[in-house]
Amino acid sequence: MRYFSAMRTVGVLLLPGTRMFDLAVIGEVWAQDRTDSGIGPFTVRLCSSGRARTPVSPFGDVAATHGLAGLDGCDLVLAPGRDDPRAPVPPAAVAALRRAHRAGATVAGLCSGAFTLAAAGLLDGRPATTHWRDLDALAVVAPRADLQRDVLYTDDGGVLTSAGVVGGLDLCLYLVRRDHGADVAATLARRLVMPPAREGGQRQYVDTPLPPSAGRPGLASTMDWALARLGDGIGVEDLVGHARMSERTFHREFAAATGVTPGRWLRVQRVRYAQRLLETTSLPVERVAERSGLGTAANLRRRMRAEAGVGPDSYRRTFRRSTVEACTSISS
Repeated sequence: MRYFSAMRTVGVLLLPGTRMFDLAVIGEVWAQDRTDSGIGPFTVRLCSSGRARTPVSPFGDVAATHGLAGLDGCDLVLAPGRDDPRAPVPPAAVAALRRAHRAGATVAGLCSGAFTLAAAGLLDGRPATTHWRDLDALAVVAPRADLQRDVLYTDDGGVLTSAGVVGGLDLCLYLVRRDHGADVAATLARRLVMPPAREGGQRQYVDTPLPPSAGRPGLASTMDWALARLGDGIGVEDLVGHARMSERTFHREFAAATGVTPGRWLRVQRVRYAQRLLETTSLPVERVAERSGLGTAANLRRRMRAEAGVGPDSYRRTFRRSTVEACTSISS
């Protein structure tokens, strides 16, 4: 993973049949005033051919604010899903997407918006996903893509895709976390009443785990219990004990419900907590490692490089400065 300068101008490609839900997700994350969450304000451009009103699904239409040239100069360009993802993408829209990508914009397709990126050739040689129902169709239109069939979203640096439908919101929160840090993303997630981070490698849909019985608390309460004790050195065996399951049953149900192993989930949560401490406190790296349950500074550095691509010192320089600047701008 690499980190990008703050994205301030967001372009949205409007095509006939654009899904209203995807537009609402984009609006909630980037078009609302979120300065009290530490991000923004953003400029959002709704771009369509000829700046025309665009019919959206399942009903209504949307007035564009810009023509397709409005995608030029955007930091982030989003292609929402469409009701018929295999409908042709106008050549002018293909050219605008390619131009934005060449200019260095981050380009993301929400749900079946991956088909729009495929039409522009932006998925060739890259990992990609979409709604599970449309994966086979995407394989046909993007034969050179590295199709990821059981993930929530993919990130190849400048080109991202997401599963549907709520996977688009996961991708948007991921972009906020990548650009503005874990604490800002967590604050925004609380505003949206969403989990602060679902990993891209989690499954699009999950098998139904056994319902909790009166004698066992279930996975959700065990995960909440663990999040409150990350610094206590708890391990997978402690999760198993709290859930009151056999080890084999716990591993099977946890993987079915989340798409990751319990050990992997614990490591990621500790890194996420360490990131928030680096952003919001002046604790030495050694103390951050202890508080997050990663033990030593060396282990923290190793885990952060594996998960975030940078060490704790670089991460703090990048995101603590952004957090302080955001707080200063809010209070002034």
